[in-house]
Amino acid sequence: MNNPPPSKPSPGSAARDPELGFPRPGEVLRRLRTHKDMSLRQVAAECGLSVSFLAALERGETDIALERLGRLAKVFGHDVGSFLGFSRGRSTPSVFPAKDQESFDRAPGVRYRVQRLPELGYQVLTADFEPHSGLLEELQHEGSDLIVMTEGTVIARYNGSDHELRTGDCAQWSAGYPHSFRNDTDEPARFVAVLFSSLY
Repeated sequence: MNNPPPSKPSPGSAARDPELGFPRPGEVLRRLRTHKDMSLRQVAAECGLSVSFLAALERGETDIALERLGRLAKVFGHDVGSFLGFSRGRSTPSVFPAKDQESFDRAPGVRYRVQRLPELGYQVLTADFEPHSGLLEELQHEGSDLIVMTEGTVIARYNGSDHELRTGDCAQWSAGYPHSFRNDTDEPARFVAVLFSSLY
């Protein structure tokens, strides 16, 4: 008895080129429906696609058109972009080495390191405070700030009131009100801030 010739791989079954910038939709489908404990039949009923098509998609044996992908993503509360797991159209992460980030003295004993991310609309700032150091003036700018203390203690003065922030504490505010920072302790302090505006 002759063995049948090996079948050619279907177009969707070959390993996907990572440079295409998105994961296999079938892999995402399997992960999401398993997490929500849904069967293929339940997913099919909600998005209007057939069970056999979804099964083939999970196995990587077929591709999916954009409109169908949108209907499938909606079942799990996603749009197409978030379903495929990216907010930027890249398949690799962006890495910003500390040595390449802009660093400057903001005040005596206060050093800032800034990473600008204009395409995402915010900046990430690391602030180091030597003991008994602080900003010499209050800041006031558009947008909002998110502060996370990673070491030590600082006093955040916001709109005329002092707030003590210790390691692990987090604060968020509108940056339009006057604010500043100081370290009154004998130990160094550090926080990481996300500035939802272009300041530095």
